Amino acid sequence: MATITGSEVLAQSLRSQGVDTMFYLMGGPMLETEAACIKLGIRAIDTRHEQAAGLAAHAWTRVMRRPGVAMGCSGPGAINLATGVANPFTHCAPLVAIGGSSPRVYLGMEAFQEIDQLAVFKPVTKWAERVYDARRFPDVVASAFRQATSGRPGPVYLDVPGDVLGEK
Repeated sequence: MATITGSEVLAQSLRSQGVDTMFYLMGGPMLETEAACIKLGIRAIDTRHEQAAGLAAHAWTRVMRRPGVAMGCSGPGAINLATGVANPFTHCAPLVAIGGSSPRVYLGMEAFQEIDQLAVFKPVTKWAERVYDARRFPDVVASAFRQATSGRPGPVYLDVPGDVLGEK
């Protein structure tokens, strides 16, 4: 049986939700996930700023009438992404934002570019969750899309530690 990484499982989980376009700023620890999405045929639109990725995904959501997807890297990149997610929050637009974060063993230890990204996103999303196990990606991604579109629509956030993305 072949082994796959958490990044590949995340990409496949997005594809299974019908994602065909995403907006992102390439950066660690999301590099392999972004590459896996592209390999699966997901159209990847690289922006110059994470906020632009969030705003572009919001515009895409409005035009296509289904949740847009925006990705950002850890720390300052996630904070930039949060400002792009705040706009669809105020407009009740469904969006799935995904950000890389510090490896699990370094959470809370002030690792490189570490910040409590869940705390940053909770005020501007309907739902924010950290994924601790790559095997949960299919379920958590499905939940994210359900949360974004059910009831009063709005953005959601998935926080993904780098070592979870690299899990075999």
